[in-house]
Amino acid sequence: MQEVRYAAREKIVNEGELVDSVYIMVSGKAEVTHEVTKHPKKTAIPVALLNQGDSIGLNETGFFSSTGTRTATVTALSDVLALQLNVKALNQFLQEHHLESALYLASSQMLRMQLIKQSLPFSHLSYERLQWLTQHVEDITVDAGTVLFRQGEQGDRCYLIYSGQIEIIAENAQGATRQLALLKPPVLFGEATLITHAPRNATAIALEKSELLVLHHHYLQELLETEDAVAKMFVNLMVDRSRPLHNPHITVHHRVTVDKQEITILKNPDNDSYFQLSREGWHIWEQLNGEFTLQEITLNMAEKFNLFAPDVVAALISKLNEAGFINNLKINDMMYRDGQSFLARAMQKIRSILEIRFAISGADKWISIFYDKGAYLLFTRIGQLALALLAVTGLYAIIFTAGDMLEFFASSKTTFTLLFGLIPLSLLTSVFHELGHALAVKASGRDVRYIGVGWYWFGPIAFTDTSDMWLTTRGPRTVVNLAGVYANALIAGVAALLVLAISQPYLQAMLWLFAVYTYLSAFRMLSPLQELDGYYVLMDWLDKPRLRQAAVSWLVKKFPEEIFHPRLLRQHLPEISYWVACLVFLFLVSMITLYVQDFIFKAIGFHPPHHYLGLIIPFLVVIFSSLNVIAEIRKVEE
Repeated sequence: MQEVRYAAREKIVNEGELVDSVYIMVSGKAEVTHEVTKHPKKTAIPVALLNQGDSIGLNETGFFSSTGTRTATVTALSDVLALQLNVKALNQFLQEHHLESALYLASSQMLRMQLIKQSLPFSHLSYERLQWLTQHVEDITVDAGTVLFRQGEQGDRCYLIYSGQIEIIAENAQGATRQLALLKPPVLFGEATLITHAPRNATAIALEKSELLVLHHHYLQELLETEDAVAKMFVNLMVDRSRPLHNPHITVHHRVTVDKQEITILKNPDNDSYFQLSREGWHIWEQLNGEFTLQEITLNMAEKFNLFAPDVVAALISKLNEAGFINNLKINDMMYRDGQSFLARAMQKIRSILEIRFAISGADKWISIFYDKGAYLLFTRIGQLALALLAVTGLYAIIFTAGDMLEFFASSKTTFTLLFGLIPLSLLTSVFHELGHALAVKASGRDVRYIGVGWYWFGPIAFTDTSDMWLTTRGPRTVVNLAGVYANALIAGVAALLVLAISQPYLQAMLWLFAVYTYLSAFRMLSPLQELDGYYVLMDWLDKPRLRQAAVSWLVKKFPEEIFHPRLLRQHLPEISYWVACLVFLFLVSMITLYVQDFIFKAIGFHPPHHYLGLIIPFLVVIFSSLNVIAEIRKVEE
């Protein structure tokens, strides 16, 4: 026995080499990986994590092996100190001292622990839990041709392959049988039915004499409830092994943007929902035919687009599944809750209380009636001229009455009381904002699936489903996105004109504050820095999907080089237009903030000791308005 040391990222053993020695980890960490060949590339798949006390070189044929080959590669993740044992010398020592039988039970226990730890869901179990699990698995040996379970049966156990080969086959609706996988040690299988409580989705048959470890449902359930890491790994394993099958009712619509980007719109008639896909997303969708696992889809995308992004693939498929675009991917919600910490579950509960939505399904019927009964007149030329005049006249009324309101607020002690009256009025504004979107959708000849109201943390909200507009051209989409802002300006205009029409001072002050607040809300909704109406208007006008992400990526990665080459800049007009719009908006925000701040200071009788202090609030408003974009820039830079 001798000490050996390895530096971080150094290979300890390589897959395919002869097993001539065994290692015992004294300190450090190492990763076990298995090579998967996807022509013409090879990808290393993580299998297990080794820590102090773990061994390298045990396999399913005995305590040690002097003739077998390595089944995986082990790489040091940190500086590693290990003890190296020469297999032949150790075997000779055991035989000379007749210790084989004395070590048999210990070696069997260690091999089972090693096998279980090599299985990905159990790779992070502590030594004590590994011992517990080893004592609760059952050893069985099956002959070639043995059917372990059949498709459609309910299951109460899962299996870990100790030796041999297991074939997984599935039968489709037409009765045709197809091989899904050929499993070898140390693979776990049959666990899906224990988690989803659904019937077996395939049949498992032993191709040769095989030794298996059997784990019954109640022991697995105990692990899921007490070991967060195991629960999370099982969720990941299930999703990775699943072969997603898209909903056959989905209709597909393709379009090409002005900069030649291919966009695909999926429509789900089962719930009238839509989903937009990029070129890469469409490639993933085409493989959701029940034949490919997530791993295979990820490798296929890497081959076609030179992009290895398993997290992107998993996230897209998860979103499609949640929206009802995938039929066969069902995971018990308890799996996610069991894998969450108490704090995470508490935050989820708080969010469920503070984020409340009440959707009115079938809204298209009564919105259509309202539109046909007279609201369509608002979209005629005369109607639009009258509305524009109302919005502009109201803005003039605000400015005209500002002096009188300043005198009232300076002398009144109820100014802050009036501010509380804005809460119910703001909800009214939100409703009219969304009604504007809905009526614009009807004016374009499309459907509104639902409309609703709710509460988001500290304020009321309203929302409208306008996804049916995805199937139209950019002109109507731009109109729909602007309609909400336009509705805000109209409501503010009406409130401002009422200030001139009535004589009660407190009511005048309330309406004036409401009009100012609503005009400012309309302006805020035009921000291209956040995913609000203004951003979507800009995105539709430029016909550039994911405009902000593209603009940030261009600014960080290409702008420093292209700034000195005007010809190259012309190729990125949408991205440049986005940043110009952001700068214009931030300039206007700072000017409006200065004006509002000056008004408030005069109303309360406050005079800043130095004019530079008056720039602090506008500066902070500009910074807060830019936080989303700043965060995205930092993310791309990292």
